[in-house]
Amino acid sequence: MSFNVSYLSGGVVDKVRQLPYPHFSKLTVPYIKGRMIAVNGAGTYEDTFSLPFDTEFLSVAFACSDYCKGDYWDFYIGDVKVCETIYTKELPESVSMGNSFGIVYPLEPNAVLKFVFTSVNTGEKSVWYNVKFLRSDGDA
Repeated sequence: MSFNVSYLSGGVVDKVRQLPYPHFSKLTVPYIKGRMIAVNGAGTYEDTFSLPFDTEFLSVAFACSDYCKGDYWDFYIGDVKVCETIYTKELPESVSMGNSFGIVYPLEPNAVLKFVFTSVNTGEKSVWYNVKFLRSDGDA
């Protein structure tokens, strides 16, 4: 039994391979950091964290125990607001960076990540968010 391998040179395939970083990741190990905020009434609630190693940000996912019309959230990487006024929609949701090829957002160690939740109702609720990254194998 034998087979042949063919490679088409030029054209669209080679153009995709030439896309500059961050169109394709340099890091290979998935890493997800989960966080929770206790909300007690109307107001703005912030949660900030950082990671002590290089990462590439991929996406942020959000859910809460009680969805209220008018509630919304923002997400910052350093001073850059990457998600602005994302209203809750009565179901969990995820916001990914980039397109179907998967843009990554490189982060240096100890980059500050901030999640801000604005609640319009006076009740209590829990807010959960997960931030998805890639990291190097040595940071495991």
